[in-house]
Amino acid sequence: MNNKRIKILDCTLRDGGYVNNWNFGFDNIKTIITGLQNARIDYIETGFLVDKKITKNQSLFNKIDEINTILPQNCDKNRFFAMISYGKFDINRLPEYSDNLISGIRFIFKKQNLQDALKTCREIKSKGYRLFINPTFINQYEKEELIELIRQINQIHPAGFTIVDSTGGLDEKASSEIFRLADKYLDKDICIGFHSHNNLNLSLENAKNLISLDTERIIVLDCSISGIGRGAGNLSTQKIIQYMNNEYNIHSVQQIADTIIEPIRKQNFWGYSIENYYSAKNFCHPYYARYLAEKNSLTSDIISKILRNIPDEKKNVYDKDLIENLYNTNLIPKIKL
Repeated sequence: MNNKRIKILDCTLRDGGYVNNWNFGFDNIKTIITGLQNARIDYIETGFLVDKKITKNQSLFNKIDEINTILPQNCDKNRFFAMISYGKFDINRLPEYSDNLISGIRFIFKKQNLQDALKTCREIKSKGYRLFINPTFINQYEKEELIELIRQINQIHPAGFTIVDSTGGLDEKASSEIFRLADKYLDKDICIGFHSHNNLNLSLENAKNLISLDTERIIVLDCSISGIGRGAGNLSTQKIIQYMNNEYNIHSVQQIADTIIEPIRKQNFWGYSIENYYSAKNFCHPYYARYLAEKNSLTSDIISKILRNIPDEKKNVYDKDLIENLYNTNLIPKIKL
C-alpha cells in the first residue's frame, strides 16, 4: 500500500503514559523517540505540557523548550507534537513559535468546556503553532452540534481536527458517519485525525475502514506501540504500519516494544477485556470499568448494569464517589435490568 494521504501519529509517550504515570525514564524516552524516527513514523507525540512539577524521567514537560532535551540532534522538529489538556497548562506560558521549538500542539477538551477551549485554541494558533483540535468524547455531540463545532473550527482554521473516540465505543458504521460529516463540512485543507481506544477490539478495523474511504483529505491515524494506553489501550503502531506495508520500518518499532513497552505491561496491564467492552458499549469513562473490575467480586453482567446507571452528565468525568455508591448498592432493585 502506498497512500500518501495517510499519516501515522504515534502517541506512546503521551497516551501510553496513563499506564505508568508517564514515568518511562529519561533514556527510554529518548530511545523511543529515536526508534520511532528511524521507523519513519510521520508524527511523534512527545507528551503533555503541564503546569505541575515533573521529573526528567516523565514524558511531561513544564516548558515547551524542555522537549528539545529528548529529541535527536538535527531532527525535523515539524514531526513532533506536544499535547495540552484544557485547564492543565497556562497558555500564557507558551512562547511564540520559533524554529528551535517543535511546531505542533494538540489541544484536548471536554464538551462542557467547549467555548473557553476554542478561545484557547485561537491563542495557540495566533502564536504560530501547527494546531490540532481534539474534542474528546465525540459521541456526545449530536449531528447538529458537531456541524456547529466544525463551523467554529473552520473559523480558527487549525492544521487538523481529530475525531477522539474516548470511550472506544465507535464501530465501523459510527466512525464512518462521523468522518463523512467532518469531511463534508470541514475546510478541505484541514486534515482529519482519528484517535481510537480498543474497547470493542475494533481499532485496527476502524483504521482500515477510514483508509479505504473515498476522500482526497489527509487522514492522521493515532496509534501507540503495542497499543499502550489506559484500559483497553489504543490502535497498535505495529499493526497499523504492518497493514501499511513498506511505508515504515516495523522492526525498529518492535525493538522498542520488546525492550521497553512489554516490560511495562507485566507491571501495568492494558488491553481488551470484557469490562472495557461494557465500558465502551455504555460510553463511559474507562476508570469506571477499571474500578469495578478491580473489586474481583462482580460478574460482567452486573458490571454492565452498574455502568448503565451512571448519569449521562457523569459518563465522561470520573467520579469515584459515584461509582463507589453504585458498587455498594448494586444488588438493590434500583439497578435497571
